[in-house]
Amino acid sequence: MQIVFSNNTTVDLILASTPLATIYKRIYKHLGQVAVPFRNWDSPFYHSSLEQLVSQLILLGTKVSVTVCGQYCLNQDQDYFNTIHGIYEKNYNGDPAWLDFHEHIHMCERWTVQKSRLTIDYREKSGMLEQPFDLAWLENSITKIKAGDVFVEWSELGKTPYRYWQDNEPDNMTRMCELAKPWLILKPKIIVALEDIDTLNNVNVLNFESWWKHRSKEWCQHWNIPDWSMLDMFSVVHLGRLPDFELVTEQLKSNHRPTKILL
Repeated sequence: MQIVFSNNTTVDLILASTPLATIYKRIYKHLGQVAVPFRNWDSPFYHSSLEQLVSQLILLGTKVSVTVCGQYCLNQDQDYFNTIHGIYEKNYNGDPAWLDFHEHIHMCERWTVQKSRLTIDYREKSGMLEQPFDLAWLENSITKIKAGDVFVEWSELGKTPYRYWQDNEPDNMTRMCELAKPWLILKPKIIVALEDIDTLNNVNVLNFESWWKHRSKEWCQHWNIPDWSMLDMFSVVHLGRLPDFELVTEQLKSNHRPTKILL
């Protein structure tokens, strides 16, 4: 496979020999001629102040008829972020404007987090190619990612149980089963690591697991899965490698964006 950039530079993507890679080959037969709806913030070299992000969130809110209180966002009031996230959950209708609004909520929440990854996400354009996630794919999951690795990660309309707990959402099983989700859907979205990543870095394992052990059984029964551990929540599925990943960094720093992925 190849990632094509806006200046026609191509970077080879070598797929691993796994069942998930076979699935992705079929997916990209259909997506090969579809333009990637790339956003500036999909690049790790996109930088914005909190004030700029909040202003953008307010503007995006007007496009979906949501009035956003800038001061709550500037104060990084997690309860308020939870509230407007709930508005998104209940009103998302496939309109790309809602996706941009949603992504900016999380960018405001985590604005100090430094990214070391390129996201290539077809967003609403890939809806017909989404499919149920097979838990067997987790056999190729990892938490320690090397620069140049290409991987697929959990991506649901909601939060992982860890994020649910971390964001101080209501300690209510009904709400938890509504918002906190396991990996349900495979979406044609790939991540390229441009530096080594440890997904368990800075994770509050002990406190979360003390909380989770009293809630996991009922939650797993709701989702009809045998279990869902912290490792499951933070694992990604390895898809392949970019041997020349430094070229990706050069392209992004030169403001060339991914436009297509070809077989």
